[in-house]
Amino acid sequence: MTDFSQQDEEERTFSKKYFNHLAYGLGGALGIFFLYEILGGGLASILLLTQSKEWLWLIQGIGQIAFMLVPTLIAMKYSPLGKRELLRLEGNTTAMQWIAGISGILAIQLFAGSFSTIQNQFIPESIMPLFEELKNQMEKIYTEILGGGGTLNMIKGLAIGAFIPAVSEEVLFRGMMQRSLEQNWSPKRAIIWTGVIFGLIHFNPTDVVSLVVIGMYLGVLAYATRSLALPITVHFLNNAIAVVAINLSQNNTGELPDGTQAWIAALICTTGLAGAILAAMVVMRQRVEK
Repeated sequence: MTDFSQQDEEERTFSKKYFNHLAYGLGGALGIFFLYEILGGGLASILLLTQSKEWLWLIQGIGQIAFMLVPTLIAMKYSPLGKRELLRLEGNTTAMQWIAGISGILAIQLFAGSFSTIQNQFIPESIMPLFEELKNQMEKIYTEILGGGGTLNMIKGLAIGAFIPAVSEEVLFRGMMQRSLEQNWSPKRAIIWTGVIFGLIHFNPTDVVSLVVIGMYLGVLAYATRSLALPITVHFLNNAIAVVAINLSQNNTGELPDGTQAWIAALICTTGLAGAILAAMVVMRQRVEK
């Protein structure tokens, strides 16, 4: 008689080997993200045009779940890796990885704020007005959706600006995209490309470098732990810091105070980046092979 369990395993091995993980990871993930941008962004635009901004936060949250998270979970059924593998459910994060991973995102916060200050000094005067306008518009949008002050607005901001994006984006990028790319590329290449794409498609040109760094860092955490638990937590903390700052302070740029000398900003920037790299190395060294 035929050993059906052995036959099934051979079929899964064959499909994993010849399935186009590259097209699935890049095409599928980007397709889902742009679906979210078109449908979720379209609904948000309608609210802005009709001056119904009081519901903007709700549409933002629903849009991320309905047009990003749910389609990603559905699409995962069509990969031979299976949902458990794409969601990295077989991983086990050590206590040291938790400590280092969370410490690293705090270091990246130092890097991001100081890099923004340094970056401003290298923007040509001819385009500085445009750069400042872009920055102001991004801050205005974030403030309208995530700000307002008070406990209720803080809770809403944390829900739609930190918790839901952390889950939805990590499942999409570090789950579906990066895990698929790891089938065709080296882990380093998969992490770098997923991080770059993650940074670019946030469509925030004033903070794109910091977003790419964060994306790569989250990719290292996902690969090293074989789990999305730590990347989701770190992603949440990164966004939560911004949400709290928006609701507690009028200055939500995260930049160093005006007048900070260039060498001080450079020192903080370098220290923050070095801290993030050290944290990533600690997390990687804790990785246990299967």
